[in-house]
Amino acid sequence: MISFLIGIITAAIVFYMSMIYGNAALALLGCFMCVFMVLTFIALLVKAHRAVAAISIPIAIATQGESIRVSLFCRLKEAGFDGVKYRVTVKNNLSGEKSTKWLSGGSDFLYSVNLCGNYEFELVRIKLYDFSRLFYVTKRVKKYANVEVMPQIDEIPVRITDRVRNFFGDSDIYDDLRPGYDPSELFDVREFQNGDRLQSVHWKLSARTDELMVKENSLPKACAVAIVADLRGIKKGRQADAFMKLLVSLSFSLMDQKCSHYVAWYDTSINDIVRARVDDEEGFYICLNSFLKIKPDTKNDALFLYEEKYRAEKLVCLLSVDGRLQIKRGEEIVGRADEKNEIVI
Repeated sequence: MISFLIGIITAAIVFYMSMIYGNAALALLGCFMCVFMVLTFIALLVKAHRAVAAISIPIAIATQGESIRVSLFCRLKEAGFDGVKYRVTVKNNLSGEKSTKWLSGGSDFLYSVNLCGNYEFELVRIKLYDFSRLFYVTKRVKKYANVEVMPQIDEIPVRITDRVRNFFGDSDIYDDLRPGYDPSELFDVREFQNGDRLQSVHWKLSARTDELMVKENSLPKACAVAIVADLRGIKKGRQADAFMKLLVSLSFSLMDQKCSHYVAWYDTSINDIVRARVDDEEGFYICLNSFLKIKPDTKNDALFLYEEKYRAEKLVCLLSVDGRLQIKRGEEIVGRADEKNEIVI
């Protein structure tokens, strides 16, 4: 609209000059300018009404430090406009960093993601230009696209004690390699061996095979360790990025040591503590994907709320990662982001 305002002011100056100098040519030029602007404005309004714009990211997952391709699209039901500009806002929900830019030319552009977290790309509005590229109209769009940026993972030295390795507890997940004590889930059926109890004999199967067959119970894979993300005191920007890197590296190191654990955080969307179980690489990335989508909560004491919610649960080790980039067991500091000391769990 500013371009039309400038055009109106220019036409008024031309009319004023024609009146001062009594020049008919200038008056005709002023009339032509007014008619041209009116017709152009009407044509652009029609095209803006019919324009359909969108934003998309073909690959919605990336690694920190990469460049991602963002596609911008604007379609009209008829041709006749010479150009379009896109106003795009990019926000990192974890670090809070935000930037806005106008883009023109091609429909795709590359954006370098230097911090981890959930990036939200918003196509705020578009500018549609006429064939002379002197005038344009603006249309609000409000279209969104998101990309999850995975943090870089560093190895944290972790030593798992026998108490954690041999922890027994209730769980809905069972060990695939070892039999156990839970009769509610069948692990395997095998031939009878000396020392087996008669109570464990599978009588129906034994009758069909004419051999004594024994049922083996399953072993629940209970989690002995939990990690709580305590975001209080965390600052936006690089500190939030470093916090995510420390938390993810700790979880990955535990997973790499075959130590099943929980990762918990306070979710502001439901105002409650949520947690994800990590047993293997698949579980790790499911947990990471869920955590990347949250908006950091810097007010609530996530550790206290976790202990309240799961106060009946028995754990060997409850760890927390706080805004000072410290790994704590209770009040004891067992690790820091800038240190590589071995953590004994």
